[in-house]
Amino acid sequence: MRLVTAGPGAGKTRRLVSDIKEKLNEGVSPFMILATTFTREAAREIEERLGGDVPIRTIHGLAYWIVRLSRKAREEPVPRVISDDGSMAIMERAIKELAFQFIEPKQALDDMARVRDRGGSYDELHPQVRQLTDRYFSILSTDNKVDFTGILEEARRELDNEALREFLEGKYVYVDEGQDVNPATEWPILDVLRSGAHEFTMFASPSQQIYGFRGANWDNLASKFPESICTDTISENYRSTPEIIRAASPLAGADASSMTPIRESLDIPVLAVDALNKEMEADFIGRKVCEWLNSGIEASNIAILARAHTMLNTIQLSLRTRNIPFQIVGGRASIFHREDTQALLGYLRLALDPMDDTVLESIVNFPPCGIGLSTRYALRGNEELVWDHFFKALSDQDKFRKQVIQRIYQILDLREHFEMLMNLNRPLIQIVRRIIELSEIPSYLNSEGDFHSVKAVNDLVAASSEYSSVEHFVDYLESEVKRPREPDGIQLSTIHASKGREWASVLVPGFQDGLLPLEGADINEERNLAFVGMTRAKSHLVLTYNRSAAPSPFLSNLPILNSQWPML
Repeated sequence: MRLVTAGPGAGKTRRLVSDIKEKLNEGVSPFMILATTFTREAAREIEERLGGDVPIRTIHGLAYWIVRLSRKAREEPVPRVISDDGSMAIMERAIKELAFQFIEPKQALDDMARVRDRGGSYDELHPQVRQLTDRYFSILSTDNKVDFTGILEEARRELDNEALREFLEGKYVYVDEGQDVNPATEWPILDVLRSGAHEFTMFASPSQQIYGFRGANWDNLASKFPESICTDTISENYRSTPEIIRAASPLAGADASSMTPIRESLDIPVLAVDALNKEMEADFIGRKVCEWLNSGIEASNIAILARAHTMLNTIQLSLRTRNIPFQIVGGRASIFHREDTQALLGYLRLALDPMDDTVLESIVNFPPCGIGLSTRYALRGNEELVWDHFFKALSDQDKFRKQVIQRIYQILDLREHFEMLMNLNRPLIQIVRRIIELSEIPSYLNSEGDFHSVKAVNDLVAASSEYSSVEHFVDYLESEVKRPREPDGIQLSTIHASKGREWASVLVPGFQDGLLPLEGADINEERNLAFVGMTRAKSHLVLTYNRSAAPSPFLSNLPILNSQWPML
């Protein structure tokens, strides 16, 4: 086994592609090469660099290929892979069949996942969850389905077949992003391939191991490597300026602590900015982005990388104030294009005008109460929902389910509550907060455990304090909700989702204790996360924090330039 370690920007992917091309040039058949990486996006990139000659798979894709080979060889149907929603539906079915009243399906799935991802024992689970797990697997087997983790489990079972192992012998195996391999669920598959491989090469960057919540653990994985392992380290960094490399290196592990910059200095120091509060931190970020855009840097080459999605809410508000277009990496909707935000706007408009029936389509089923497409059609046909449709339903209640009638009465009651509330002499933010409380949006989101959405709603409510009246706040919110999604713009992302990417200019907000490192999280992995965020930058890197908490301990003794906002 050969292990190639390297820090960020070292050209690991280029080295992997080069090694595979070298084998092809030597006459090795593409059929004899197996290569795997962490994401489908990375797999597509490597495939393209190889001209499509060699299939590149994720580890799950490799596992599913093994399952397909085995099932087809036995002339058995190949199992269908189900989504997370499919898993939820099966767990809900299992709970119903076993008549367990107090087990929530998501909690059961999470408990089961913790055992599966770490190779633990189901004996640790609640007795009813153990029974649910057995029923869950039974349903999957009967329906010939597998969930995402089940692909790995099926592949491990298939690899007990001696004929299959013999077929897989003699191959050249390449593993990219080895630091993210799960020792319990993924390494057993790779280890079988390693044991019979002509050559087995793993590329890894232990300093970038940030997926512990998925079971990745480099020390555990490395302990399973053979004693005869041959290790090679790449020290060059082709991505970042010397200033960025010097700033990030103290956070690196042995594989990246001695990175050698290939690029020349631009004489641009890494900046750490101490902001007065969260709002001023977002204000500074907006100003800095404007500065970069005005200097000619393309919007798509600027990124804001946060420890958690919720940290980006206030930043989105700051960017909108400056009319800066942005995209959220991973396809998430902006704070203004969420379903709960559109419903929030509907309730605010209803408070302004109790006779406004243009809001009904957006609020009638949020929070969800079972008024879907067919019920809407029964209420209003092909027309747009108006108050008259509600009154007709109330006059002929036998045509509708009980919860539909209850929802209509609830909305009518809200009109009265809102009208009384609007006549009170209270600060605007208190009125807006009470309107949203009466809508029951926060209660519903909390009950679903959707705390990210709760934070988004709270951040919008806080933003109302800048306006002189509900009317003005509604005008602002409505203009933002109606604004079309931008086709491009600066990139907003979590640090996790930024892995494998790079930008000319990077801002990392929330570089403070309790956020980075996150309270209660593994300190070593949090250090890796800070390192990953910093090393996405090629030319400009700015770290920000605010005085709601102490600066991150990771900032200690870093060779960076410290500043404040506002300037004193």
